[in-house]
Amino acid sequence: MIPQIPQKYRAAERWSFGDNEAQADEVAKRVIDGIKTATCANLDDEGEPEPGEIFVIVDGRNNPVCAVKLTEVKQVPFDLVTEQHAWEEGEGDRTLASWRTEHQRFFEEYEMFSPNMPLLLMKFVLIETF
Repeated sequence: MIPQIPQKYRAAERWSFGDNEAQADEVAKRVIDGIKTATCANLDDEGEPEPGEIFVIVDGRNNPVCAVKLTEVKQVPFDLVTEQHAWEEGEGDRTLASWRTEHQRFFEEYEMFSPNMPLLLMKFVLIETF
């Protein structure tokens, strides 16, 4: 049975992590397990999210799995992301080297990578699983 999003989260934006179904499933599980407590995004025209905003995390089939609340948002160039942030993103082996390799690959796929590209680094807390 597909979990339903509780009414209080129905207007929340949905987030999926990774760029394929299996990766989205694995990373969503890491959020639920408390391993992934941060993420990043390229700076775009959609505006910058604010601490306190709530997002629904979905798996690789767009099924809702949990809700998170942003606790911190800051803008940092790609080449200044720290080992601590890489660890908090909770992906791969959690090292900065691994983080840089994977994120560079991801952004290059969309032809938007540069070493000093601005990123939004976001920290969040899990508030509910579905």
